Amino acid sequence: MNKKYKVNTDKINMKQSFHKQINKNGFSSCGACQVAAFTLIELMVVVAVIGIIAGIVAAAAGGVQKKAARDQARAEIKSIMVALERYKADRMAYPVATNPSSSALFTNLTNYMTFKTTQATNNQILDPYGYPYWYRSPAAASTTMLSDSCEVWSVGANGRSGFTNNTPNLTDSNNVDDITSWQ
Repeated sequence: MNKKYKVNTDKINMKQSFHKQINKNGFSSCGACQVAAFTLIELMVVVAVIGIIAGIVAAAAGGVQKKAARDQARAEIKSIMVALERYKADRMAYPVATNPSSSALFTNLTNYMTFKTTQATNNQILDPYGYPYWYRSPAAASTTMLSDSCEVWSVGANGRSGFTNNTPNLTDSNNVDDITSWQ
């Protein structure tokens, strides 16, 4: 029975020591009075950190979306080029387009490739940015072509291309974001 009494006094001594330490640090020893809470400054710091992280994530997501649109445009240009080669294999020539045109692509390739409903509008094939793809055929080119076969390109996110007199001006700042079949 003496052992049991010894154990209980050890527990009591530990509790008293704990309460003394709490009182020394300026906390209330009353169990009901202790409430864990954040101060206004702590909450403001947490909100600021969350805002900074959200800004970084949003900026990174924007870059990913731009890269995805460029990759999609490249893939669609490759598909259009394959359809143009199939057209040429059947008819011994590429479709003729008197000027750089998207309607020539749509009109001549409907039997050679499938378009998404959002991709083909008003007899034009649209790129991921909502602008028409452009096409030049060797037969109609009045100037030197940049590739050995036909040319297909997207004007990119800015919606402008530096074509002058049906020839791409490669030094034009409007061409910076163009996506082409010859590069």
